Amino acid sequence: MADNALLEKMLDLAEFRIDDLKHNDNDIMFYVSKKEKPNVCPIYGVIEPKLRVQQRRNQEVRDINVLNKRVGLTINRTKYKCMECKSTFYETLDSVRQNSKMTTRLREHIAEQSKRRSFIELERELDISNVTIRNIFLEEARKIPQFFEIETPNIIGIDEIHVQREGKSRKQAWAVICNGSDHTVIDMLRDRNKATIIDFFSRLKQPYNVVFVTMDMWQPYRDAVYQALPQAEIIVDKFHVLKIVNEAFDKYRKSFKTELGKRNIKLKKDRFLMLTRPHKLTMKGIVYRDAWFSEFPELKVAYDLKEQFFNIYEATTAKEAVRKYTDWLVAIPDDLEIYTEVAKTVKNWGREIFNYFSYGNLTNAFVEGINNTIRAIEKQGRGYDFDVLRAKVIFFINHKVIRTSFKTDALFYSQSFTDEDINELYSLKNRDYGVEFKDIIKAINEGLL
Repeated sequence: MADNALLEKMLDLAEFRIDDLKHNDNDIMFYVSKKEKPNVCPIYGVIEPKLRVQQRRNQEVRDINVLNKRVGLTINRTKYKCMECKSTFYETLDSVRQNSKMTTRLREHIAEQSKRRSFIELERELDISNVTIRNIFLEEARKIPQFFEIETPNIIGIDEIHVQREGKSRKQAWAVICNGSDHTVIDMLRDRNKATIIDFFSRLKQPYNVVFVTMDMWQPYRDAVYQALPQAEIIVDKFHVLKIVNEAFDKYRKSFKTELGKRNIKLKKDRFLMLTRPHKLTMKGIVYRDAWFSEFPELKVAYDLKEQFFNIYEATTAKEAVRKYTDWLVAIPDDLEIYTEVAKTVKNWGREIFNYFSYGNLTNAFVEGINNTIRAIEKQGRGYDFDVLRAKVIFFINHKVIRTSFKTDALFYSQSFTDEDINELYSLKNRDYGVEFKDIIKAINEGLL
């Protein structure tokens, strides 16, 4: 009896009496039953009812691991008949939710741990399914407001992450909205459609604070900004413009590979040599590159045009950049069609591309960087869906919050409150700027996601 009292103290579930205990190398099973009979009929609320045992059954539930062993409870549940109202009911449990297969404290443990650790890791540790852990995690996430009142920055960056979902034939794109002034993540959106982006902008705390929006060349982004934030200027990211030039040239480069095989000539490292900027090549690299040009002079023409386009981004003003671009267009031979798509893109996105030179050379690199980090979280979790990934990033990493100091003058030096005084006091709320990039990276490095 004394041993049971000690075990009950260790189990720390006051409602249960321990009837038996079994264990092996991997598991511990407590056989328990309720200490007290119900003192209220839960059907009609009869106090101190006369009860008759109708039936007994065992219910197995999981509990928190102990000593790296799985712990279970086999609960001897009693079904009673209330002789006052003739209704029947099973005794209620304080430690286990109705129809649950785990104790409340295990559920709370999973809810807390899943915020900071991957579901896969918890599944291995607890031997509880990934689906169950996910559902508990999302239940916890739903307790948090789904839209924080985050401060509206002067610079917003929009980009997307593409993830391959199980059972899907193509990758899904989830939009990521970032604060370019403070380098924080503001939110993640389920898709990158125009309506979704407009809806997000409509919920900004102070939409007219936005001066610049950086992005890639995705038409729905542009349409959404011009409709919802008409005062903002769009800046197309430099990297995405240069990428289409590189891709056009690289496709042309590959066309020479077949010709090279026919001539039975050995030339080295063509892709590296052709796509690396000239000032980054070693003398040996320049020799190899020029060997290609000697064999294929037309490849040198395309290469020089690629480099001429890259040099547009050395311009210090939009006017100079436009002049350099015009010179580039004129220099393209009539029989070289590889840059036709580039010219078409610049024509369609000219204003947004040349805004880069007008407004301080802003790029979307800060968003690209955080997207790579978010992809790492998704990969680590082995297929987190949108709801899980968003909650991991937005809800369970500390936000950058500026706490304003309390102004005592309004309280102690005013005989009465005016509307202006009250508005000032309300303005003292903490300012939330979103999740800092460095904190997301830190959480990953420390294995907390």
